[in-house]
Amino acid sequence: MTTVLAAVDATPAAGPVLQTATRLARLLEANTLAIHVGHDPGPAREVAEELGASMIVVRGEPDDEIVRAGERPDVVLVVLALSGPPSSHAAGHTAQAVATRLSKPVLVVPSGIAPRATLTRVLFPLDGNRGVSAALRPLIAAYVAVGFEVIALHVFQPDTVPRFLDRPEDINLWREEFVAEHCAELGIRLVTRPGPTTASLLDVAITEDVDIIAMGWHQDLSSQHAAVVRRVLMRADRPVALIPLPDLP
Repeated sequence: MTTVLAAVDATPAAGPVLQTATRLARLLEANTLAIHVGHDPGPAREVAEELGASMIVVRGEPDDEIVRAGERPDVVLVVLALSGPPSSHAAGHTAQAVATRLSKPVLVVPSGIAPRATLTRVLFPLDGNRGVSAALRPLIAAYVAVGFEVIALHVFQPDTVPRFLDRPEDINLWREEFVAEHCAELGIRLVTRPGPTTASLLDVAITEDVDIIAMGWHQDLSSQHAAVVRRVLMRADRPVALIPLPDLP
């Protein structure tokens, strides 16, 4: 059976992480395993017991131990908290280290915000790159298979708006062609917005009331990369799934 791994500390942030992980695990028909790196998980142990999640306590560097556990063959997803106050999130050292090193999706849960009551709708930004779309297709299909409504978002930049989009029916035709090319037969809905990307993505997340924002990325948080990922992590008020993408030619 597959496993959703919830990385918890001894702070109140453990509650939303465990609640989100167990809800996802139920949808995936998976087990929930909590991991605490340290001596005493504190109230996190009681929360895990209430939710029916197993827990392991290990010693060592948190990011090393979480990555080691997350790479187990049965683990399909790692859930952990984002540090920082709700109004100005900043991905902490552990969240950054795990997300940039783990070969599997990481779901980052905002700190200080109540967990969402249900997990039924997910937003996938698609930039039109065929390689990215192909890499995300299996995960989109997995979300659809367990009952999620999947919304794809394409954000037009000034240099990417097709010149022929002069009438309302033109954008509808363009959307149909985009879906056919990038995510055919997956049963998803595509919405489009003008840039800038971060503002449009967060606006759609709110207006569509999605439960998860899922973003493909190349696991590079250096200053010249992943600007949209960093901004979304700082401003999102709902979980953000970071999905490793292969290097594309």
